[in-house]
Amino acid sequence: MADVLVWVMQRRVVLADRAERLRKELAEIDAEVARLEAAEVVIGQFIEAERAGEADEPAMAAELERVTTAPGAGGMLLVPHREPGMDESVLPADYQAIMSVKV
Repeated sequence: MADVLVWVMQRRVVLADRAERLRKELAEIDAEVARLEAAEVVIGQFIEAERAGEADEPAMAAELERVTTAPGAGGMLLVPHREPGMDESVLPADYQAIMSVKV
């Protein structure tokens, strides 16, 4: 009887481990599906804009330029990495103004 109990416990551990791996795999698949759905929407919008003759509209190009060159776009560093001896003077003026506000 003890052998059966050991087998059941081992089987439960193996299946619990497999279930956890499958949950992780399913989460990865769900994330990829969501990315592909978003890409599908964006590509569909672009195709519609292209058909309507708006894909190369100057306003759209200007907006793309604004969004992709704004501070923080594309992983641009907004605040310098901290180094010994640094103070608030190395921050951009906007951040210095925030730092000077007393709460």
